[in-house]
Amino acid sequence: MKNRVNIIVLILLISFNSNAQNNFSIKRISSCSKHASSQLNIIDCNNVTYLEDTFYVSVNNNIISNTIYYNDSTSMIYPSHCLVLDDTSLISVSYFTGFFPTGNNCHIFTHLTQNSTRDTLDFDFEITLSSSNFANNTFINGNLVLFDLNSTCTNPITIILENGFLNSVESPINLNRKLIKTIDFLGREIKPKPSTPFIEIYNDGGTEKKIVLE
Repeated sequence: MKNRVNIIVLILLISFNSNAQNNFSIKRISSCSKHASSQLNIIDCNNVTYLEDTFYVSVNNNIISNTIYYNDSTSMIYPSHCLVLDDTSLISVSYFTGFFPTGNNCHIFTHLTQNSTRDTLDFDFEITLSSSNFANNTFINGNLVLFDLNSTCTNPITIILENGFLNSVESPINLNRKLIKTIDFLGREIKPKPSTPFIEIYNDGGTEKKIVLE
């Protein structure tokens, strides 16, 4: 009889211990999930856009200007913003304050906030050509990277190097020039499609950006 009682007590203790452990595990998981949710601060990168993604650069036209549009409900405080090139053999970039280049390809926005004066900001980068030994209309790809401790957003851009001077006054069009090829803004040869911008490259080195409307 005594042994039977001891066995019943032992079974009850095991059952209680098992339930207590399961209950503790459930509470611990729930607590961790709640904590993780409270720490989550990832923005939707679709809400970070730019005015331009293609820039023409030459010796006398080496500042690229752009505008960032921020439309996420979560603000970014002191995010870093960088222009990162895929290839730095021909050019280097430096954030331009409006008065001088900083020598750094990154800068910091004070903050970006939706529906405020801080949701649309202009910025400039200065391009330095390290060599003039490149073909006209050389494409260099890169990315505008916006990031903080919780989020990173990347937007591709293309820099087109003009081997010559871009004049503020338009040069007369050579009527005898011939079209060599048509490319998109990533440098891929294409056939023009309605409502899609493209670039025509001519045998005299000239280019024209066009779009065909339906």
